[in-house]
Amino acid sequence: MKKIISIYITILTFLFLSVSPSQTHEINKDKIETIIKDFLKKNPELIKSALDNYKISMKNKKKQNAIRLLNNLKNPGIFRKQADVTIYEFFDYNCGYCKLVVKTIMDVLSEDEKINIVFVEFPILSEQSYIAAKAALASKKQNNYNKFHLSLMKIKGRVNEEKIFSTAKKIGLDINKLKIDMNKPEIEQQLLKNREIAKLLNLNGTPAFIIGDIIYPGALELDNLKEIIKKFRES
Repeated sequence: MKKIISIYITILTFLFLSVSPSQTHEINKDKIETIIKDFLKKNPELIKSALDNYKISMKNKKKQNAIRLLNNLKNPGIFRKQADVTIYEFFDYNCGYCKLVVKTIMDVLSEDEKINIVFVEFPILSEQSYIAAKAALASKKQNNYNKFHLSLMKIKGRVNEEKIFSTAKKIGLDINKLKIDMNKPEIEQQLLKNREIAKLLNLNGTPAFIIGDIIYPGALELDNLKEIIKKFRES
């Protein structure tokens, strides 16, 4: 409906601009319809442009709403008091590129103390990835998410249930508590919200990064990430 109204207003604007003031009182409904039909035939590119602009506007609005939702979610991460840049990373524990990019992220964090990194659990590759994501989020209850997250990312090969809990045990997590917490409704709700936001952003793979209102799909190299951060600050 909004799309139709927008096009109609555009046509009427052109219509009345093309008609002299002395003629406006003579225009009736039938004449307007005739003029509009004629206008559409002669100016199809205007309608296409209006539709294209509408689609772009709705796509941008959808993205902004998704990022706003993401900002309001309490996803875990590494946060600094003086940070002026926040990087959101959508990842999967069984994503090889996600594992490769960990060093890049940690190098940037060690060099720049004004950066936050938010880890957005987005398990899409396997059921084992989903179990790993639930366990990781549950480790927040024991105040040990970041260490557990990085430990899971260091696992070579496929991350499975056995490796998840053996890694948890190595870093000192209470396994019984972890198993209870990871099956609580709020954990699944968190993953569901992450997935919904990813869908709104048209994210179909990992890793994917969001800085400001720009999405950067795929693994980022160190120099590339630094340049992105620099441009974000300058803007």
